[in-house]
Amino acid sequence: GRAAVIMASAAWCELYRETIMGVMEDVLKSEHQIYSQNDDGSTIDIVWRNTPMRLKQDGYIVESLTDESKEIEKETTPVIINENGIKYQTFPFDISSQKTGFYCDQRENRFNLAKLCEGKRVLDLCCYNGGFALNAMVHGGAASCVGVDSSPVAIAAANENRELNGVSSELSFVQMDIAQYMKEAQENIKEFDVIILDPPKLAPTIAQLDRASRKYHSLNRDAMKLINKEKGGLLLTCTCSGAMTQKNGGQFFLETIQGAALSAGRRITLLSTSGAAPCHTQDPASFPA
Repeated sequence: GRAAVIMASAAWCELYRETIMGVMEDVLKSEHQIYSQNDDGSTIDIVWRNTPMRLKQDGYIVESLTDESKEIEKETTPVIINENGIKYQTFPFDISSQKTGFYCDQRENRFNLAKLCEGKRVLDLCCYNGGFALNAMVHGGAASCVGVDSSPVAIAAANENRELNGVSSELSFVQMDIAQYMKEAQENIKEFDVIILDPPKLAPTIAQLDRASRKYHSLNRDAMKLINKEKGGLLLTCTCSGAMTQKNGGQFFLETIQGAALSAGRRITLLSTSGAAPCHTQDPASFPA
């Protein structure tokens, strides 16, 4: 069936939850009728998700969930979504899944990077459910791709998505800590032409910035060491930590990457900077977080 997911991360959203869900339902019915109901005529599910840590910062305590059998049954109900012509199995009813159940913010980055992957060896680090890897293979025509993630749930989802899209065996997924994978790859003299490094939020607050910056440094350093030494290659590196992107006038993350390049003994050129897809609104006061 179909589902619409609302992600709330502020106390005022929780206070007006019923109003917001009601407006969402009205808008779907009046302006997006194709999405407002399932093929059998039943009403679509509107799923409410939130971020307890951010709500706690606002002084709002999230009530514990009920264990109604209906909710437990729904947790394992998959919803197939389509992004850039690629299908993904998602679980929006399962509160343990990430955010809305899928990272929509990288939609355009996944598609745009794929255009540069034809005939390339691609490494997708922190691949989650295989978004960058699948785009590289399906839209980019990559020669091969390896996706790596430490989560067994993520790797299982990535393999399901590979089968769902009928992608060849040249795409594989490995459950392993990415630092360990890169260490072993370097020892085995493996190289790649395109590497995606999209780690989780390493600096949730400013208090974790120093530790996080060291981790970003080491991960990017090790990723650069795996780039094709003869012909060079591309590294798409990401951070979702606002503390990293706000320090030093927004230059701190780039400075960290430059430091990683020096440690890796590689020369880098910044081709472009990007961010979340346009549907992700930004507060000018906190830009570029």
